[in-house]
Amino acid sequence: MLKDNNKILKALVFILELLAIGLAAYLIIMPVWPALKYKYFQLNQAGAAEAPDPKKTASQTEPPTNPLPAAEENISLNRLLIAKIGVNAPIVEAKNSEIGLSRGAWRIPESSTPDHGGNTVITGHRFKYLPPNNLTFYLLDKLITGDLVSLSWKNKIYNYRIKETKIVPASEVSILEPTAQPTLTLYTCDPIFSKKNRLVVIGELMEEKP
Repeated sequence: MLKDNNKILKALVFILELLAIGLAAYLIIMPVWPALKYKYFQLNQAGAAEAPDPKKTASQTEPPTNPLPAAEENISLNRLLIAKIGVNAPIVEAKNSEIGLSRGAWRIPESSTPDHGGNTVITGHRFKYLPPNNLTFYLLDKLITGDLVSLSWKNKIYNYRIKETKIVPASEVSILEPTAQPTLTLYTCDPIFSKKNRLVVIGELMEEKP
């Protein structure tokens, strides 16, 4: 009887050890999973570009002439769309930052809106929900000059091209200032899990669609 109890105890300990190892691995992998997934898709796309299908004609292999992303159908009003990094988040209108950031991408109330021109400033959590999640700015650092960002706002699509990315101290407020030209400013915490700095991405309006 004692031997049987010892076997059961050892089995339980072994199972608990496996669960602990699995939980530890999960906690380690989850924070970096979006970056790993992004890298994987980038490598796949690069491989596909290097090895075009010989059965396709020259016209089929040529890149599209329209550099701006096509608007998705049935998009709900007021959304931020960044196809490159998988962001598709509602733009939340709220006076309280905690409420705004908990629901998606929060437009700074003092900033402008796309239909009025000027500087539209939107911020989001870098890491909040279990990744991958299309509401966070986890991969915002992957955006570079020339990349495209779209806003769906009051039944119109506003396409912006990134012109600048930078890191500024959290105390920097110049990114919130009005601009003469229609501008989109996105920012989030940097580095991840720290509020020391802000990762800022600035885009200029390229196209407005009904």
